[in-house]
Amino acid sequence: MNNILLITMDQLSLHALSCYKESYLSNTPAIDSLAGDGIKFTNCHTPCALCTPARASILTGLYPHNHGALHNSGVINPFSEKEIGQRLELFPQKLLQAGYNLGYQGKWHAGVSSTANDAGFQGFGPADYGHYKESPRYKEYLKENGLEPVEEVIDFRAQSEENWMDSAGYVTGDLRATGSYFLTEETITMIDSYKDQEKPFFQWLSFWGPHAPYWPHESYLDDYNPEDIKKWNSFDEDWRNKPQVHQRFRESVMPHASHADWKQWSIIISRYYAQTRMIDDQICRLLEHLKKANLYTSTTIIFTADHGDSLGIHGGTFDKGPMAFEEIYNIPLIVKLPESQRSGTVETGFVSLLDLAPTICHIGETAMSEEDGTSILPLLQGKEFENRDDFLAEFHGHRFPVGQRILWWKNYKFILNFADIDELYNLRKDPDELVNLCNSEESKLIKSEMQLRMLTNLHENHDNLHPQAYLLLSS
Repeated sequence: MNNILLITMDQLSLHALSCYKESYLSNTPAIDSLAGDGIKFTNCHTPCALCTPARASILTGLYPHNHGALHNSGVINPFSEKEIGQRLELFPQKLLQAGYNLGYQGKWHAGVSSTANDAGFQGFGPADYGHYKESPRYKEYLKENGLEPVEEVIDFRAQSEENWMDSAGYVTGDLRATGSYFLTEETITMIDSYKDQEKPFFQWLSFWGPHAPYWPHESYLDDYNPEDIKKWNSFDEDWRNKPQVHQRFRESVMPHASHADWKQWSIIISRYYAQTRMIDDQICRLLEHLKKANLYTSTTIIFTADHGDSLGIHGGTFDKGPMAFEEIYNIPLIVKLPESQRSGTVETGFVSLLDLAPTICHIGETAMSEEDGTSILPLLQGKEFENRDDFLAEFHGHRFPVGQRILWWKNYKFILNFADIDELYNLRKDPDELVNLCNSEESKLIKSEMQLRMLTNLHENHDNLHPQAYLLLSS
């Protein structure tokens, strides 16, 4: 058994990472260095592009329809968190039994247990969305270091004047008082506390950003000039042959964002990139500390995100929702093995957040009793491994109920919208997903193949919407 460090960011799109999308915008040297020392996956997808379902899938290795946390806890809560937490097996429980120290710092919002502490972790992981400012430890931290809380300056609100969450701006004050700095400092302290113990550690650092509110520290604002940000190819989306729910979400849920022009959006995007870079600098601090403590070489480090962010694509869409675009579903996954085995390797096969629990358990020499994912440790080690032919994701609604199933196969993506028209995209020829091929004559065979694969996946994964999907797809 070796030490394991899991770093997750919230609502992180691939284009914000320079090791994935090289451009004049992205600049993430710490994460890039991790990719250079590790294995980078280009075809990793979230099983559901929403915080609670995705995080519950990380903990259980199960699809949302199997673990039951379909919506964000604390917002729409049609399940009993207590019952789910008692019924389901979580990977930290298995690591605890295997003899690991468990540490956690950051956002929890996983639904399957009320807090990180209820799942067996030491540290800070509050109920629901939570906030670092709610932690008594944060207040102690400020006092110990003679700091004042940062002050927020909001210059854009996507939803309403009362809503601070869906906003962009920046914070002023001492950088050390920001949430990302505080969480990193607490993580370093926790790791140091394990030094004299014989047991290995599993440490999870879960940043709240770059999820909105996009509030980087003011010192990062000059790093990204909004005038240099090129307009997204999909920004002038004409909505032909697209589900009506896309426009409904934009205009009804985030009206200010949907009516913002590109000049305003370029400022919002610059805040997102600045916030991502701010977090990357904290990851750099953590990695440098591991090296100084002689822990970097011997520790397995996993970096990923729960889902991506729309960030102005397709007509100025804010947040995530019933739009299954790649910016929201295709997420980063980087794994650095001990001794940096297979460093610089790029894997292109389908993997998922569903695979994290079985993989982490495999590294910890234990196993889950029930899972929809699979351990990718053999793949990481360069051993024989059978890649998925395709991958299925699901969505149950955000802000209002929506039923979707999404299937990737080769260069194609098919989206079954239960209450709207379906979608089919050729991601190689149309990476911006502007042309819906679902009703095109030349795509009939591809559509039939995708529908068959979707039905097979729904059946094999015990999805309770399989009968309805069968009726819809066979009509």
